[in-house]
Amino acid sequence: METVKLVTISQQAGLVADDQSIYSQILNDIAQGQLVSGDRLVTTQLAKKYGSSINPVREALKQLEGEGFVAFQKNSGARVARFAFSTMRDVFEMLQLLEPYLLKEFTQNHTPEDIAELENIIQKMTATQAQDFTRFRELDTAFHWQLYRGHYNQEAVKLWRRKRLILQAMHANLPISHKRYSDAVAEHQTLLSFISKGAVEEANEALLAHIKSGGDYWIAQVTETASSSGYRPLQGLTG
Repeated sequence: METVKLVTISQQAGLVADDQSIYSQILNDIAQGQLVSGDRLVTTQLAKKYGSSINPVREALKQLEGEGFVAFQKNSGARVARFAFSTMRDVFEMLQLLEPYLLKEFTQNHTPEDIAELENIIQKMTATQAQDFTRFRELDTAFHWQLYRGHYNQEAVKLWRRKRLILQAMHANLPISHKRYSDAVAEHQTLLSFISKGAVEEANEALLAHIKSGGDYWIAQVTETASSSGYRPLQGLTG
């Protein structure tokens, strides 16, 4: 597998193509938190921003609507979709089912070069300050993409990609606590230690623990942020 090149939180991991298409630019801005839930998406303004005519913008918005990132509302046009906070819980629980399937293939068939790349990403994680949460998310995404992108079932990879982008859109502007940062680094190190040994069952258990702890943390953060909006607090992920 080729070395991961860091570009942006979504582009660098292959989640959004770095092809400068209007679709990719809008999706990247949503994943980066530059366009947030509820923002109006005015075609003329977007065309000016991205240096395009109106038709490609309209086509991109229709495609993004089909993927669940944009919603068209009567009398108000297109807006960035308002993700229900239960969506985050649901997505994390889906990842608990999907990621072990993707990981098994990698654990059984990785190369020394794959392991070296993952070790390099973890080293960069360790050197990153907790305050630089954008950089940390870039590295976290790069780590998981390195695990899954080469899987033979690309439909499953595409599903993972869509769910990951939704999560990024939901917590793009939320900081990471120092404890969560430290825990996440340790979780990646533990996971890699089992992967490098080809220990499928142990790697699976480490991955599920990592997804659950991350899910519980981000659900709590999003719920706290939304408490003033009247959303009902969510329970943590099931173990």
